Amino acid sequence: MAGLGLEVGAQWNLVQNATQQSPTCIRLTNAINQQRGAAWHDCQIHLGAEFDLEFTVNLGTNNGGADGMCFVLQQEGNVGNNLIGGNGGDIGYTGSPFIPSIAVEIDTYQNGNVGDPSFDHIAIQSNGSTTHNLSPAVQASAATANIENGQSYPFRVTWDPSTTTLQVYFDGVLRKTLTLDLTNAIFFGDPLVYWGFTGTTGGVNNVHTFCLVDAYYSTHIETVEASPEGPWQVCEGEELDLTAVPLPPSVDAIWEDSGVDVLTVTSAGTYALYAEDAEGCPTHNEVEVTSAPGPELSLLVDPDLVVCGDPSTVLSASVADGAAIAWEGQAGPDLTVQETGVYEVVGELNDCVQTEEVNVLFQPIPVIEFAVEGEVVSGDVELCFGDFVTLDVSATDGGVAEWDNNGLNALDVTSSGDYFATAVANGCEAQPDFLHVDLLPLPVADITASPPALCWQTTGQVGTDLGEGAVVTGWELPPGTSSLGQAGPGLYQVALESTNGCVNTESFTYSMLPPIATGLVNPEPLCDEGVAMLSVTGNVDQLSWNVGGNGANLPVVASMGEGPFVANVTLGYCSQSDTAYVTWWPTPSVGSQPDSVSRCVLDPAYPFIWPTQTSPAVGTWVWSVNGEPATAGYSATAEGTYLIEVRDNATGCLDTHEMKVNVLPNLNVVATPADPLICIGDSTEVQVELLPVLETDPFEIPFTLLWSTEGASGWSNNVVGGEHYVTATNACGTSVALAEVEEEYCGCHVWVPNAFTPDGDGLNEGFRIVSSCEWDAFQFQVFNRWGEQVWSTDDPNRPWDGGAPDVGGGDHYLPDGWYPYLVQWEYRDNGIFYREQKTGRILIVR
Repeated sequence: MAGLGLEVGAQWNLVQNATQQSPTCIRLTNAINQQRGAAWHDCQIHLGAEFDLEFTVNLGTNNGGADGMCFVLQQEGNVGNNLIGGNGGDIGYTGSPFIPSIAVEIDTYQNGNVGDPSFDHIAIQSNGSTTHNLSPAVQASAATANIENGQSYPFRVTWDPSTTTLQVYFDGVLRKTLTLDLTNAIFFGDPLVYWGFTGTTGGVNNVHTFCLVDAYYSTHIETVEASPEGPWQVCEGEELDLTAVPLPPSVDAIWEDSGVDVLTVTSAGTYALYAEDAEGCPTHNEVEVTSAPGPELSLLVDPDLVVCGDPSTVLSASVADGAAIAWEGQAGPDLTVQETGVYEVVGELNDCVQTEEVNVLFQPIPVIEFAVEGEVVSGDVELCFGDFVTLDVSATDGGVAEWDNNGLNALDVTSSGDYFATAVANGCEAQPDFLHVDLLPLPVADITASPPALCWQTTGQVGTDLGEGAVVTGWELPPGTSSLGQAGPGLYQVALESTNGCVNTESFTYSMLPPIATGLVNPEPLCDEGVAMLSVTGNVDQLSWNVGGNGANLPVVASMGEGPFVANVTLGYCSQSDTAYVTWWPTPSVGSQPDSVSRCVLDPAYPFIWPTQTSPAVGTWVWSVNGEPATAGYSATAEGTYLIEVRDNATGCLDTHEMKVNVLPNLNVVATPADPLICIGDSTEVQVELLPVLETDPFEIPFTLLWSTEGASGWSNNVVGGEHYVTATNACGTSVALAEVEEEYCGCHVWVPNAFTPDGDGLNEGFRIVSSCEWDAFQFQVFNRWGEQVWSTDDPNRPWDGGAPDVGGGDHYLPDGWYPYLVQWEYRDNGIFYREQKTGRILIVR
């Protein structure tokens, strides 16, 4: 049963941790330990009336969480933040506020002290007890022992006061039935109770939520009734209007199934009333309507009766056995009438009266009439072929007439035949009729032409072949044509008349064929070294050229001239000549240019020579080299490939030639002494270099180097003081370099070599000190790495051969390596006495 007026969002009073989640859903606890919450509805339930409460409940997602929720009926009230019992296993249902009360427990935690089973369960208990004192625990869901899985389960509680039965459904399955007089056994004779839910968590937790789906209950009883007062009876076939009337404290009342305050009843049955008080709390009631037998009046004629052509008719009706019947106050089931009008019949049985009416119309049968162009006709209608006539049909006595062909009263006809029509007036049909139409033939003629089509810009002859009974009454010729014997192109029309009076016009379009589309055109002008291709691209039967040949393509070269070139063609019986001309442009020449030239880098630039052209340009002869303009006197210095082009800037005719310019190196030789000033008797090294000239490679082509110094050659030599000339020569010429070395007196100069090779090959076998002066005294000593003297001499002309006579007695050779030395000497210069020494290391390599 569906409840009305359930504005759930405004009907709950929330306690402690309870929160509103939506207009129909309350969360009693969060997934937090030691929480408790309750929700109490604003409206009370009267246990003297039925209730049916439907919810969904969600016990959270933590299998092993706690503790559950209780649906509770109590009389403490519905306002206040403390209307709730203890948390944990109490599930919010303990203590004095719940005496008296009854609760349906949905428990998800096993509390052994109250005999809880291990599975999630439902039990019924009273007066704040959690010991299942009214009905023992059963598994909550018939399908599963665990309902802490996040699923929202249907939960329903019903009460029938007539049988004092309380029933509990979970997940659509009946789980508990309790038969107990709640008003007297629990609530001490007071039937008004508050209702709602409690829920808690303890040492473990879960989210606990319920949603109200539907609620059928009454807060008050006997506070809504129906008017007029009962008992209520409706006659069969009649209607009974009942009004829903609220009685205090109810303020609004409706019929529950229809939602209206006035209900029209047509049959027996039970009808539910609904009302609300000022706070929106509901009440319900029912009325029982019985049925009474009626006269069962039934018309045996059409209620809208049309009598076609008859002067009278009989009206008939029937009633149930024992019922009275009368027509227009005249008893009996039949009445003969002769006039148009409305006639009433009444049937009556006990207090049930039923009336019916018949609307009678006496209608004459209509007659069909025909007309053509507004004139009434009764015989056949004649029509020339190709014309049309409009046939009209009408009917007498208000009848509506129409043609069978189109359902209208007018019909356009173009062919012979019988055309039928019908008419009806208020359902009375006329006798069908028809009108016959004869179709007359038109005069005809064939227009002839010779030739059948005109060749371009010619004339022909036009005439007629007349049909039977046809005569020519006139011709209409196209513009530009004055006679049928000199017929030009265009539309010819001949007017005809037949002996039956019908006229007709025949027409003929004399066409002129277009010129034969040869497709021959003058080609674009082209350079005289090219080939022009003249082409006949159109569809022709035969083709010949005035210069010979009969192919569709004619190649033309400059030696054939500019034309004319005539194509003579035929297509069908038409012939034609088309002419084309060819314009030739002169082609220039770059002249006799070499493929390759060479120049030395210091030579003048290579000059390009532009020859005079044999023919004048259409525009201007334009010379270019590598795409850049090149006037007379153009020359090249850089090495590379040069593309020479001469072009007519008006026609594009051109000639090209590719020339390679090679740039060879001139030589620049340099001779540089390491020391341009040396001591008398010394020498120095002179290095020779070839330097690039204008970024050319001096080694690109063969060359020679020649020294003026006797015995000197190549890129470097040791020389004494004096002038030393080096001459470099290649294909581009000669370059001479001078290396000048000056000498000076340097005093006593001592030169000590740093290595020698006493290996018996005859080269560099001894080590000797050289001086530029005479010594007064001389001492030369050699040591090993431990400071021991291995060799010494006071004779500057005595060379050391790598032996060691001063070590260990006897003569032997030292191993390869470095050996320190000390040389000391004395000399005189310009009467002045000098004493000097020098130290260093000597390398022996064998």
